[in-house]
Amino acid sequence: MPTVYVTSIEPGAGKTGVAAAIARHYAYQGIPTKLVRFTGGDHAADDAKYFAGLFFVPGSPEAPVEPGSFSDPGSRDVAVVEGEPGDAPEGARVVLVGRGAAPAAPEGMEPAAIVVTRVASGDIESIPAEAGGAQVIALAEDRTLAGFTVSNVQRLLNAEVLVEAEPATTCDHLVIAPIGSDAGQPYFRRFERAAMVARYDKTDMQLAALRAQPVVLILTGGRRPSEYLFDAARAAEVPVLLSRTDTENTILALETVFDETRFEGEAKLDRMSELLEGANFADALALEVPAPT
Repeated sequence: MPTVYVTSIEPGAGKTGVAAAIARHYAYQGIPTKLVRFTGGDHAADDAKYFAGLFFVPGSPEAPVEPGSFSDPGSRDVAVVEGEPGDAPEGARVVLVGRGAAPAAPEGMEPAAIVVTRVASGDIESIPAEAGGAQVIALAEDRTLAGFTVSNVQRLLNAEVLVEAEPATTCDHLVIAPIGSDAGQPYFRRFERAAMVARYDKTDMQLAALRAQPVVLILTGGRRPSEYLFDAARAAEVPVLLSRTDTENTILALETVFDETRFEGEAKLDRMSELLEGANFADALALEVPAPT
């Protein structure tokens, strides 16, 4: 079983997204692929649950696996494993993930590739193409990868759900409604995949926001809006949350929403896959994989 081991020496570097994108690459080539999360780290259980829910890696374990219990069954499948630096299976091609700058590989580790995420756009040129014999793939800061979910918003605001949402859907922008109603719709349409904020009593702004197809509409002021909004939101298939505070305090509460994010949702996986494919990461891995049957 050809195995790719994705690891990092720092939390939040993006190894979950890198592992999922690598697994999708091989699965989309028609090669049976499994995604495995080893034990260790604060989010191992969440990562394993996320992996198990991805349709292209059926049969992936729903719970973290002890490193010592993982063995090569000799099949023609591909395994992509996420775990801590010292737990790489024997013979695995190691991908070391860092954030902002190329990390130094721990003693005894010889990564096949190094992926650097969240590199400031002005610093891309300063990232070396190679480090310790491994190809370095630098990924610039990306709005979609930094996106927050509807569940992040709901948790930070302790918001009431007025129209049901898909909690893992991600937002790229946080947009506050303008003062003038005439400017509402053109303004809102400037932003894709947005969470839009409007007061509970500003029905004209709420409807303008809905016509721009936001990911979620957040109402402020703690009071229920016009009943007409419910019909419009359901028709547009846009979830609606109600914040218990005014607009100013709602935005203050959401200041940390981009710090609350984890790798989840289809949009993030699509974007990570696009970035890695564009950097020819498979060539850097040089993984010997079986031909699809």
